[in-house]
Amino acid sequence: SPSPVTNGPHPQPHARQRGRGGGDERKNTMARDKRKVSPRVAVMARDLKSRFALLVPRMQEARGIMQTRAGDWQELADLSRNSKRRLPHPLEPLDWHGANEPLPSDHVVIATDGSQIEPDRHGPADFFLLNIGWAVVRYGSEPYADLASEPTLYHEPKDTYITHGERRVPIQDRHLSAKRAVEEITQAVDLAEGWEPLALPLTVLGDGTLLQWVLDDRPDDFLRVALLRPYVDQLARLRDLGVPLGSYISRPRSIEVATMLHETICRQPTGGCGPCERGIGQPCVFDRLPDRELFRFLELGERSALFEMAVPSGLAEYYAGLEPRFFYLNVGSEIARVEVPPWTADDPARLALVQAVIMDQCQKGLGYPNVLARAHEQAVVTGQDRMAFEYLLDAVLAREGVPARTSEKLHSKRVRAV
Repeated sequence: SPSPVTNGPHPQPHARQRGRGGGDERKNTMARDKRKVSPRVAVMARDLKSRFALLVPRMQEARGIMQTRAGDWQELADLSRNSKRRLPHPLEPLDWHGANEPLPSDHVVIATDGSQIEPDRHGPADFFLLNIGWAVVRYGSEPYADLASEPTLYHEPKDTYITHGERRVPIQDRHLSAKRAVEEITQAVDLAEGWEPLALPLTVLGDGTLLQWVLDDRPDDFLRVALLRPYVDQLARLRDLGVPLGSYISRPRSIEVATMLHETICRQPTGGCGPCERGIGQPCVFDRLPDRELFRFLELGERSALFEMAVPSGLAEYYAGLEPRFFYLNVGSEIARVEVPPWTADDPARLALVQAVIMDQCQKGLGYPNVLARAHEQAVVTGQDRMAFEYLLDAVLAREGVPARTSEKLHSKRVRAV
């Protein structure tokens, strides 16, 4: 191609080739950035070390308090329900540890996951893409596996916007996450319907929480109706099938149980903390203490007590009769959080099946449920996938004679100049 026009006496290299090659230039820039940030990384490491040193005795003290009040779980549940804060309600003694039961040799496990290409207002068209992946594995005498995904392109205004009267809200960010959750659970229920007639032990596993917190701070308006109602409708479909459901959360950061203990044990009627033996300036024993640390006493394969999640008032109408429960499970590599719906939690056989399936899957998946990992592999949209889709989009739009001009901001990012 011809050399770019320049004003100087000597031709200048193209912007992408300046320096000692584009790659070398980027590497040198990254090296400079690392030198700038490395002192802050060292400071962060020292801070984490000091905080961990304080965390160990706090964990021991917190576990001691929980063990002391373990038998008062019904009283604590009543206090939690009467609290103005959203606190979980224990359904069993706090020191409960249920052993893992044998798993039937013949059984089926279904998992789904999703990924997306986000809408880009700087791009050539208004659209988003959802890719729902799944893994269905039958174990036992007739092994079988179905690993696949289904991409769906949403581009019509009725699909990319939620409309109510004169109001129109684009589906993006957390609203897109909520829509993807609907598609994931819908695919799982559709798959379960196909396997349910075989009367084999069947379990559905999901990833993440069953409570759609992304819609918690929304007013009770058309957005919540459009995004939350379909989700709980799919939960109800699975309940009607009688198929147990467990949603797995790896390295959970929840502090719900710690907050409940702090609220129901430490706090006084006036609202302040009660007297304790901690020194002035010392953090509260339960302050930002992850729940997973409270359940380190669990042996391999054991689950903790069940807790009922406190559903926010704005979501309570939708989750009526479907309020999620949760427990913690020692899978060996970590203390994981597992959320289950009432029809699973209230049936000892279904609850035991979920526990046994997750333990077996974590052993097969080297620390993480194998079917969830396989579903994620099917669902993930890689950087290469995104680039290939962009090329395809540009080519098809050009073939159809559709103007495909991007915004000037995006254009300036793709064409480097000085």
